[in-house]
This record gives sequence, structure tokens and C-alpha cells, in this order.
Amino acid sequence: MIYFDYAATSIKRKEILKDIFENMENFDGNPDSLHALGRAGKKVLEDSRVEIAKSINANPNHIIFTASASEANNTILSNFKDDFVITSKIEHDSILNTVNKEKTIFLDVDEDGYFSLDELKEKLTDEVKLVSLMFVNNEIGAIEPVYKIGEFLKDKDVFFHVDCVQAYSHVDIDVEKLHCNSLSLSGHKIGGINSFGVLYCNKKINPLIKGGEQEKDRRAGTSFTMGAYSMAKSFPKAISEREKIKELKSYFVKKLEESNFSYEINGSLENSADHILNLYFPKVKNELLLTYLDMNGICISVGSACRAGSVEASNVIKNMYDEERARHSVRFSFGFTNTKEDIDYTFEVLKKLRGIDGKER
Repeated sequence: MIYFDYAATSIKRKEILKDIFENMENFDGNPDSLHALGRAGKKVLEDSRVEIAKSINANPNHIIFTASASEANNTILSNFKDDFVITSKIEHDSILNTVNKEKTIFLDVDEDGYFSLDELKEKLTDEVKLVSLMFVNNEIGAIEPVYKIGEFLKDKDVFFHVDCVQAYSHVDIDVEKLHCNSLSLSGHKIGGINSFGVLYCNKKINPLIKGGEQEKDRRAGTSFTMGAYSMAKSFPKAISEREKIKELKSYFVKKLEESNFSYEINGSLENSADHILNLYFPKVKNELLLTYLDMNGICISVGSACRAGSVEASNVIKNMYDEERARHSVRFSFGFTNTKEDIDYTFEVLKKLRGIDGKER
């Protein structure tokens, strides 16, 4: 099986899972229990918090563990549900499906998928209390100008939240230079265990999940020690793989340029994350292409994996171009298990697909 769907979730790092299962005494106890197993779990949890904080140049006291990045995003939005908010039209569904549409101002994007600081300046008023924007788009890989936006907002009376899920380990994140008040991260995107997320927040907020006093009374629920540990241990490995992944994407693009395929790249290669490539094939519908590759042992996607497994026209591509283009676009996303041989095989399979060359038959 060849897996080109790392933007949806990463293949799990078996060496980290092996480490966990061989040292289960560090993970069995509830980290809030006072006995030996609880204390062992607490040490793992807090050591992981320190490592994750270091990865974004943050204070560990500002790191809140959650069950997902979607929960982290929802936590911030829940604190501004009665306020005016600025976001973009191509955000993750955890933002778009949660904001109060009547009080939300949406930024447009250009044909490369970028929103602009200039439009933000035009639409920012004293009524706006939250700006929530993504760092890297999950479907096309566009690296958005959030550092410039943070610099502009740093002296404004507005809360700045950044969805950093697809940026984490692929683009350098520094909360001090970003000037954000909060950001969201996800462990499973870099090889950690599923159902673990992080909310960085340097302001007092009301918790979304209420109950116990875990996470300094900012998020109730028994801490997921394995999730924290797997994310902390995955990050340095993901960083060490950046150059390899960059080379794989470049190799894939080179193969495209040498092929007779009829295609266009959605977005820009100049300022995009190294793990995501979104392609438009005018004569092949994305559902057919996805199914054909799947039957040949190759996993790709047509966009965000957070739409309950459905094959829908991508909201991102529709906002950049139109619905017809969206129905002919697919996403390849690369990770640590991929090789150039995987790409060679994929192109041999693609060559046999009717319509890939753009010719009518």
C-alpha cells in the first residue's frame, strides 16, 4: 500500500508505539492520582508539555492538552460566540462550521489560495474581537501571511488565533514572532497517536469542556498521557524528515512536467508547504481518480478528510476557482514512509488511466 494522504493523518510511528507498550508503567496511571503510577504518568505528561512548548517557542504554562485541534479551535471560538469575528473562506471546517455566520466577516482568497493583509486592514473595525486564520491550508498547502498579520495586530485590541495544524513541523512556528494569543496543533498529523491536540493560549479563557480541574482548570477530562508523549517524541523526527519530504514533492512535480498528462497545479509552488500538492485534471473526475488509484494500492484524497468520508467538491478550490474545477481536483500529501519508487509506480498506474492525457476518446 502506498500512502499519499499525510495531510489527513500520518502513518503512526511504530518505534514510538513500541516504546510506549514496553514501558506501560509510565502510562497506566491517571496522572492526577497521588500514587506511584499516577506520579509516573504526571512526569511523562509534564515532560511532554515542556517539549511541545519548546517546539513553538512557548511557555509550558500556556500549553493546554485537548482531544483534537478541532476542540482547540472550538474552545477559542466559544469564548467569542457573541462577538464579531474575522476569518477566511478557506478555513478548516472546525472553524467554518462553528462561527456565528451573522457576526463573521470572511476574507476572500486569490487564485493561489492566499488571503491578504490589505483586506484584513479594510475589514477590521473596533467591533471585531477575534481574528482566526490558518497558517497552512490543509488542501492546497498555501503558506498564509500570518506572521505579517500578527505583526499588524500585535498592538490592536483584538484576540489573534492561528490554526497551525498543517504548519506544525513543516514550517517554523514561533509564538513570539507570530504575536498570536492562541494556536492549535494536532499530534496525529506528525505521526503521534490520534485524538490528541494542543491549544496554546496566553490569555485567560473559559473552558469548553467543564468538569474536573485538569489543565489548570482550562480543560476537564482525564489526561491522555500516551497522546502527549507520542506527539512530543514525533516532532523531532518530523523535523528531521523535512528535507526528504521536500525532495519527494519536487520529484513528483518533475515527473509531472516530464509526462504527457493534462493537468494544472492548484495554488502556487513558490510559497507552499512541502508536503501538500493539489492537482487539477480537466478530463478526469476526482472520484474516478481516487477510486482508480485505490484499486491499485495508492491512497490519495479529494480534499479535507473531515467531511465524514464524502466525496464533495472542495470548498477551498471552489473559492479559488469554481465548482467544476473542484470536481476534477485531488490532493497528494507526502510523509516519512514515501519513496521515489512509490512515485514512479504511481505514474506508471496513472499513465494507463483514460483521459489523463486530456484527449477525448
